[in-house]
Amino acid sequence: MTDVLSQPPSLLTTPASRRGRAGSGLCLSGGGYRAALFHLGAVRRLQELGLLQQLRTVSSVSGGSVLAARMAQLPWTANEPISPETFQQTLAEPTYRLASQDIRTGPLLRRALLWNWWGPSAIYGVARLLDAYCGARKVHELPMAPNFVFCATDLTHGTNWTFTRAQTGGHRAGTVRSRTLDLPLSFAVATSACFPPVFAPVELTLSPRKGPVLLNDGGNYDNLALEPVWKSHELVVVSDGGTPFRYGVPAGLLGHLTRFITVLDAQSRNLRKRWLLAGTAEGSLAAVYWSVGRSVHAYRRQLPADAECLTLGYAETLAHRIGRIRTDFNRFSPGEQAVLENHGYTLADAALRAYLPERYRPASWPALHVPHPDWLNPARVKSVVPRK
Repeated sequence: MTDVLSQPPSLLTTPASRRGRAGSGLCLSGGGYRAALFHLGAVRRLQELGLLQQLRTVSSVSGGSVLAARMAQLPWTANEPISPETFQQTLAEPTYRLASQDIRTGPLLRRALLWNWWGPSAIYGVARLLDAYCGARKVHELPMAPNFVFCATDLTHGTNWTFTRAQTGGHRAGTVRSRTLDLPLSFAVATSACFPPVFAPVELTLSPRKGPVLLNDGGNYDNLALEPVWKSHELVVVSDGGTPFRYGVPAGLLGHLTRFITVLDAQSRNLRKRWLLAGTAEGSLAAVYWSVGRSVHAYRRQLPADAECLTLGYAETLAHRIGRIRTDFNRFSPGEQAVLENHGYTLADAALRAYLPERYRPASWPALHVPHPDWLNPARVKSVVPRK
C-alpha cells in the first residue's frame, strides 16, 4: 500500500505570525511561454542582485513551472554564486530552444484520433516533450535547496496540489513520499501547465483506500503560486506573467460567458494580491510584486530619478501590449522571446529596487545588463507584440 503521510508543516492552512516566518520565497505565475520567458528575465536580475541563492522556496504554476524545472538544473551550491555563463548555458539557452517549439498541438492532435479517445490524457504527451528540458529527472531528484514546489489543482477536493522533492499531495487528499511515486519531473510540470478544457485532467492515486485524484493546471486554484509561500515566509517575491485584466464586455452570449469566467479568475487573483498587501501593511511579511502588463514607470515615485530601469524599461503603452502576448505553448518567435525577457528583467529591477527590504538589498545596486539590448527600440518591439 502507498505510504500516505500525515499533514506536513509545508501545507499550512493558517498564516504564521511574523515571528513564525523565515526565509524568502519566489512565486512564478502561470501564463504559458509568455510567463516562462518573462520570469526568465526576472530570475536573471535576481541572480545579478545575489538574491537567487538566498531563496528558501521556488513555487510555480503552469508557465512558471516550465521555467522552474530548468532552474532546478542550476548548480545550487551554498554560498557560491551562479555565474552569468552558467546561467546562460544551463537556464536561458535551453528555455529559448523550448519556447521555439510547439509542445501542445501534437499531443492534442494525437489524443483526438478516434482510437485514442479512451486513452490517457494528452498531458502525458506534453510530458514526453518536456522530459529532456527537465533533465530527465524524477520529482524526488530535485535539489535539496531551495525547495522547488510545482503546483497543480486537485479537482477532486478543490485544493492546491504540490509536487516537491520530499512529498506529493494536498492537505485534503493527503501526501505521499515522492520517492515512492517515482514520478518524472516532466509529468509534474505538464500537469501543472496543461490548461482546461483543452487538456483533460490526469488521474493519480496516492492510496488505494482513497482512490484516484483528478489533477490539472495549477492556475485553476492559484495562478500566482502563492499558496506554498505566503503563509510561512518572511519575504514573498511574486513574478506575475498572467493575462492582465481587460476592460469591456464582449458582445454576444459566448462573449458574456467568457467574461463571467474572466471576472471570477481576476477576483481570485486580486484577493490573493490584497492578502499580500495587507500582510505587508501590518508588518507580518514583506512582499515584492510585479506584473507583465505593468510598466517600470509604475514604480517611478519609489525610485531615484536616475534609476537605469526608468530609461531602459518599456513605456506604459508598450508594456500593456506585451502583457497581451498570447497565453500558449506554441512556437514563440525570437523577437517575442527577447521582448518578454527584457520586460521581466527591467520590471523586476524596478519593483525590487522600490520595495525590497533593506536586509535583503545588496551593498551596492548592480548596473543593468539588458539581455537583448537590440530589442529595446520601441518600433521594433511593436512589430512583434499585439496591437489590441
